[in-house]
Amino acid sequence: MNSTRAKAIRRDARVRATGEVRYTDDIVVDGMLYGVLVRSPIAAGRIVSIETAAAASSPGVVCVLTAADITDRCFGNYVKDQPILARDQVRFVGDPLAMVAATSQSSARRAAALVEVVLDPLPYVVDLALAADGPRMVCVHAGEDNEVELVTIQRGDPAGAIATAHTTTTTRITTQRAHQAYLEPRAALAIPTGSGLSIIMSTQQPFGVRTAIAELFGLPESSVDVQVPAIGGGFGGKLHLGLAPHAAAMALATGRPVQVVCSREEDMATANPRENSIIELTTAIDADGIIRARRADIILDAGAYATDTPVLASMAAFFATGPYSIDNVDVRARAIYTNTCPTGSFRGPGGTQMVHAVETHLDEVADAIGLDRGELRRRNFIRRGQRGLTGELMVAETSIEECMDIVLQRLDEYRTSSDPTDGRVRGYGFACAWWSTLGTPSAATIEMHDDATITLSTGATEIGSGAVSMGLPLIVADVLGVEPDAISLRSGATNGAPFDSGSRGSRTMFAAGNACVLAAEEIARQLKEEASLLLEVAPADLVLTHGRVEVVGSPTVTLPLSEVAASAKGRSGPLVASARYRAELVPLEGSTLHNVRFRALGEPTFHCHGVEIAIDTETGRIEVCRYIAVHEVGRIVNPVGARGQVEGGVVQGIGYALTEHLETNDRGEIRNPNFVDYRIPTILDVPPVIETVFVESNASPRGPLGAKGLGEPPILLVAPAIGAALRDALGRIPNQLPFDPASVRAIVEGASR
Repeated sequence: MNSTRAKAIRRDARVRATGEVRYTDDIVVDGMLYGVLVRSPIAAGRIVSIETAAAASSPGVVCVLTAADITDRCFGNYVKDQPILARDQVRFVGDPLAMVAATSQSSARRAAALVEVVLDPLPYVVDLALAADGPRMVCVHAGEDNEVELVTIQRGDPAGAIATAHTTTTTRITTQRAHQAYLEPRAALAIPTGSGLSIIMSTQQPFGVRTAIAELFGLPESSVDVQVPAIGGGFGGKLHLGLAPHAAAMALATGRPVQVVCSREEDMATANPRENSIIELTTAIDADGIIRARRADIILDAGAYATDTPVLASMAAFFATGPYSIDNVDVRARAIYTNTCPTGSFRGPGGTQMVHAVETHLDEVADAIGLDRGELRRRNFIRRGQRGLTGELMVAETSIEECMDIVLQRLDEYRTSSDPTDGRVRGYGFACAWWSTLGTPSAATIEMHDDATITLSTGATEIGSGAVSMGLPLIVADVLGVEPDAISLRSGATNGAPFDSGSRGSRTMFAAGNACVLAAEEIARQLKEEASLLLEVAPADLVLTHGRVEVVGSPTVTLPLSEVAASAKGRSGPLVASARYRAELVPLEGSTLHNVRFRALGEPTFHCHGVEIAIDTETGRIEVCRYIAVHEVGRIVNPVGARGQVEGGVVQGIGYALTEHLETNDRGEIRNPNFVDYRIPTILDVPPVIETVFVESNASPRGPLGAKGLGEPPILLVAPAIGAALRDALGRIPNQLPFDPASVRAIVEGASR
């Protein structure tokens, strides 16, 4: 690891720290109008009438739109079931009914309050279990049931293995909704152009927005431009269209730019949080502690519209076995409609609930057979040459055991060095997981100028991880032998940058990085070809280093890259290269898959976390005292950025485990749509140090410079590790998240009886 890489900091750090950076709601353009949505106050109802005359005549109002005024096309990532504005009925509290565009936001809000809506209430269902299997089913959409998606995976003979097992254990876990808690609420600005639309918005997936907006409004994709200014956090919550359809509809109706910005309350009540779930796992195990079968029944709450849940059901099903070798498997995962706010992606989607459920369940299995929890895992870890749940072959060494051993050693040190003199009960726990690195399509273009400075263009967006702002320039700099400061970055726009699948799925460093490597290697080839003529040596005898071309073995025979670049432009043309990348599909064998949209890890990563907690048995409060996070993600390209990803993910995981719960009441209303009642961790809730260890013994042969993905795994293991520590201290844990004081007190009181 060179010193440049070790000391690299984000190139946008200064403007973010000083407040100079501009977010979507900071942008004002000439003639801009402000949009406000009128939303449903009830969970389900037939639209009787919407009267807009009073709103339309309100001062400053330019237009008021209802579903009758706009396209009847629907949108959705996998199922196109969500209208821009409700047309015949509303399906959740907050479903948009109308929208107002005015010359000021205050004018738009006053007018929105004047829109008169008459709704005929309909039966509704907000309870996930009732929506899935209730005796008197209320259907959120027309149909026989509320099933959005059914995913099944079968392998081997699970029924036979369970019937003949030495021990069978069943665990039922419920998890809560959690908001991504980004600091910048959703916002979009749509600007009409001569042939289409320009959209400025906070999004992790500008090319996905472009495609969806073009489809919705019948426009050529080439006439829709999506630009991404600074993003104030996303964590998966800004992978969706957000407010872009509403801003676009008003811009097309008025012929003027329209900006729509959510209030905090509106964002938390109507965005796409992590879905709540019900998970039941059954494991059959033999007398030697070898897992013989796993059965899983998983139910995910889609809310009123499908959004991401069809693929999230596949991801939940995929992670039902964890990083363990199980020959006989029966997995069923369902996404279910309810009359609640639609859910969506949140860092580690589908996996955060499943890692918690799988690791919690495995601890119960260990207790049932009287086997050490680490030893149970050691006997069942998946190894090279074995096949995973869907039939994916492990072609490389798996490093999960190495990660676990580091954590177990540190937990032993925690135990021996603990000083529980304050009367609180100490607990120590750990959890293991594997995760994927998506290799979905990316492209990059690199230009080297006459002065040897470089412009890197990518459609990838920087969402705070540093993968784009730090990682991609470091990769290009490594290939071309220049300092990262020599590279200018152009990113986050659909016009002027090549395609990217979006900042999601722990993929950006891997997929966009691979495209950057391929483009940089082509620039390197062009440089060496030109330098070979100037120095009269073979291209194979040249190396790029420290901004120069050198002859291998003769460092004094050298030329500056600027001279070579200028010469190349005059002789054969400018130094420009574009490249594309898409990971090869992984062959599968031996499993029966139905509706499985997420089929393979592709480039697996391995992880283990350990924690020491202190429990106040009188109040039920849990304090996280010490924490270690061990990650094997191939080669670490940028240690500063990587460590930041881990620390941030752990803090998010602490919130998910202990305090965060986006609560829906029995009327379908969000009870805590603000950062006072929805409690994210503060500096007082996290340990003084989060020890981060990277295992680099398993570099990826396919990743850029040997790197794999890291963005999502740090959040996955926190809840199960804390749960394991709670079990260590009190003997059992609550079967639902979060582990709030009331649920911990219930355990304490139960143990004392």
